Amino acid sequence: MEEQRKLTFGDYFERLMIFFGLIILVGSVQLPLMFIAQGKLSAVANYAVGALYLLGFLIAIWLAQYAYRKYGRYEVKKMTWPNVKTIVIAWIAFLVIEFLLGNLNKLVYHVTQTDNNQEIQSLLSSNHLTLILMGFTAIFCSPILEETIFRGYLMTAFFRSTEKWAPIIVSGMAFALPHMDPDLSHFNIISFLTYAILGCILAYLYVTTKNLKVSIGLHFLNNLIAVGGMIAMIFAV
Repeated sequence: MEEQRKLTFGDYFERLMIFFGLIILVGSVQLPLMFIAQGKLSAVANYAVGALYLLGFLIAIWLAQYAYRKYGRYEVKKMTWPNVKTIVIAWIAFLVIEFLLGNLNKLVYHVTQTDNNQEIQSLLSSNHLTLILMGFTAIFCSPILEETIFRGYLMTAFFRSTEKWAPIIVSGMAFALPHMDPDLSHFNIISFLTYAILGCILAYLYVTTKNLKVSIGLHFLNNLIAVGGMIAMIFAV
């Protein structure tokens, strides 16, 4: 909430370290699910780790919201029907882009889905508990956590409200990186562009509406359709 004060190098460094910490948090909240997916725990241990997994998400969301409130331009706005219409239009636009890039990915890299989606589908199909936990958090928790970090915190803690395209581009690029395979030898530029464009669309909605609920809404809708499709395929098989 320090819109008028010129930020110093120390301010940027502090905020950058917090941002990196939040990114690590995004990755670490998924770790308990990996233990459940391995199938080596007892039923009681599985439920205990599952509860820990959900608690970890709640703590991560709280920390992200705290950082957003302290360092960003935190605003509370209601969701309106024009907002809902904007979300649907933006989702259809991204769906077209995703379809085109998906076909290009097949042509160039001979893959039918991104590495991130493959990992999600693998976790969903591990067992019934991972399907329930992953399905729930991917649809309801991840949109809140990721939008708070990549839109709410990143775009307002580092950029002024008068800036538009720089925060959109930075947010889109930053959003794409955690969704990529950490092995750079497997880097897929088309998959990166897919997530970067989605991140830019989410950022554009946030910039134009100044309402984090709108970008969360689009993120929720996108994940609902994507994860819902994966779950339907698992049950179909």
